[in-house]
Amino acid sequence: MNTKRAFTLIEVLTVVVIISILATLVTLAVSAAFQAAKRGRISMEMNQIAFALDSYKAEFGEYPPDMFDDEALVRHVKKRWPRLVLPGPDVTSDALAIRIAINAAYDACGYAVDFTQANSQVGSLALWLGGLPNDDGKFSGFFADPENPFAVLLDENNKKVFDKKSVADLELDKNVRIVNNVPVIGNENRDVFVPFVYFRGKSSGGEDAYLDENGVVKQFDFTNSGLCVPYWDTETKWQNPTTYQLIHPGLDGKFGETNVRIIKPGVGGDSGIGAEDLDNITNFSDYKELKSILP
Repeated sequence: MNTKRAFTLIEVLTVVVIISILATLVTLAVSAAFQAAKRGRISMEMNQIAFALDSYKAEFGEYPPDMFDDEALVRHVKKRWPRLVLPGPDVTSDALAIRIAINAAYDACGYAVDFTQANSQVGSLALWLGGLPNDDGKFSGFFADPENPFAVLLDENNKKVFDKKSVADLELDKNVRIVNNVPVIGNENRDVFVPFVYFRGKSSGGEDAYLDENGVVKQFDFTNSGLCVPYWDTETKWQNPTTYQLIHPGLDGKFGETNVRIIKPGVGGDSGIGAEDLDNITNFSDYKELKSILP
């Protein structure tokens, strides 16, 4: 007599349900681990940029300009290179002369950029922390002539000579891309290259710390990532008004939508901070998601 007992349909279905639940839990755990790893990588990269900015300040006496303000650009360049020789009177301003000279320097290195365009400020991090790329795409500082740091200098073997004063380890096609004709530090997120955005506050701080020379809030409007602007601490006070704000759009790849975003709005006030801001990673949130410091 055959005494083997077959599984009933209910028992089979119960096992399937249990396996499905376990698979779901494992999938969620793995997904959470991947997301945590991605956030950790972004935070690590931002820490490296912050360290480079501090090294830059230690070397040259101040954080680099974000290039929204022509006056700040000219003042910083003349401070860093006091023997700088600018082009003649045919150029309308020192700021334009500097931007054109930077373009020519990149062109001499084999890369077409345009630091005279409206959105070129997003390239300031790569420019100041790295300088100019050598023939291998490795950023190697500026040309080693204190009077002409943007004019190519060759040695006896016709090799470009750099001052080796790059303060960040940057390479094209590794952590820098030429985006809209400017070099941008960033990383891949969902097959889209997203930037680390740098806003420099004025040394005097105050209510105009993050306004450009025309009194407009500094901002970058990215096609795929939305609008990036510096954050207010309250309705009357900026975050990091005398230093800088470093912002990454987080895992959703989106900065946000409004042009004024306040972390601690007044009673009944509209912060302008939307869902897209919550996972943004910043230096003033200790390289964690912005939601970690929201009320």
